[in-house]
Amino acid sequence: MTGQQLRHLEGILVADFSRILAGPLCTMMMSDAGARIVKIEEPRGDETRRWGPPFVGEESGYFLSINRNKESIALNLKHPSALEIAKKVIARADVVIENFKAEDRAKFGVDAASVHAVNPRAVICSIVGFDSDGPDAAQPGYDLLAQAAGGLMSITGEKEGDPMKVGVALSDVLTAHYAYGSIMTALFARERGAPGQVIEVSLVAATLASLANVAQAHLLTGERPKRYGNEHASIVPYQQFHGADRPFVVAAASDRQFELLCAGVIMRPELVDDPRYRTNSRRVENRDALIEELERVFATRPAAHWVDASRRAGIPAAIVEHVDEALARNPQMRVAMEHPTIGRFESVRNPVIWNGARLDPVAPPPVVGQHSESILRELGYDAGAIAALFERGVVA
Repeated sequence: MTGQQLRHLEGILVADFSRILAGPLCTMMMSDAGARIVKIEEPRGDETRRWGPPFVGEESGYFLSINRNKESIALNLKHPSALEIAKKVIARADVVIENFKAEDRAKFGVDAASVHAVNPRAVICSIVGFDSDGPDAAQPGYDLLAQAAGGLMSITGEKEGDPMKVGVALSDVLTAHYAYGSIMTALFARERGAPGQVIEVSLVAATLASLANVAQAHLLTGERPKRYGNEHASIVPYQQFHGADRPFVVAAASDRQFELLCAGVIMRPELVDDPRYRTNSRRVENRDALIEELERVFATRPAAHWVDASRRAGIPAAIVEHVDEALARNPQMRVAMEHPTIGRFESVRNPVIWNGARLDPVAPPPVVGQHSESILRELGYDAGAIAALFERGVVA
């Protein structure tokens, strides 16, 4: 369902110096809410423009996924004239977001002192790999490193297998959401009279903070969290099972749901009265024996049978779908756009529904430097000056 488009951040200008995933995803969420994003790229463009396959023409699927609704100006920030242009954008911005190495921030004029010297009202958000007040502050940040150093890999994967990274750059995604929420908080504080805030979000800290109950359990007990594969450390049965044709999941998170599963789905009511399985804590203690019993039953019928039967009984269950199946099953999450070089393509829609309406994209992801000339005109450069900037390689 689509309807009146709510652009709550209309009038907010973001100077986006970020690259790769966390920063661009954060600013794309801001753009969906109505903010204007000026993406400052090097002449070759954001690194993700070259991350593929897949490519459609010259455009990478990676870049297309996180850069809609933005304007691109390509600046060679190693050139003093480009730094002057960047400073003019910063002077007008409500938010400045970057993920440069610490030693490059001052050089490119995006450190807090430089930004607030020309724009004290700007909210500054730095996305880093490791906390600046932590032991690894000088290390570069990539999602793989954050999943490893933040503990996520250690709890992901089969119980007896190697640690495993998540199948998407989840540390980057989590960092994007923490950054988005923090920027919104800073903008709200500014509306109440606060000066421009300075925010830092690291991939490792965002990952650690997102371990939730797992990290809390360690702090309470001192025990090292284990990998449980597709099982749950504290709830049984709450995991993947195998139907006759494919995997599915069941989330019987209460004793009542376990009773319904046994009596109304698998027709094994005697399991409910088995003292090994009578309560969740007992089922956790005896999980191996119970899971073996359940797997034996589930293997006799297709997964869809067990999912349908579980849902009828009031037990949460779902097929383990492939990405193509999930997108086909949820067409409301797909949206088409017209790109200037590759034409019409589909992308994944913003998941939030506002007052019954979904947010439609305003514009497709830009090509490198697509808006360089128009932004320069807006900043007060005349045609001759713009031509000279292009000729000297300051702008692309």
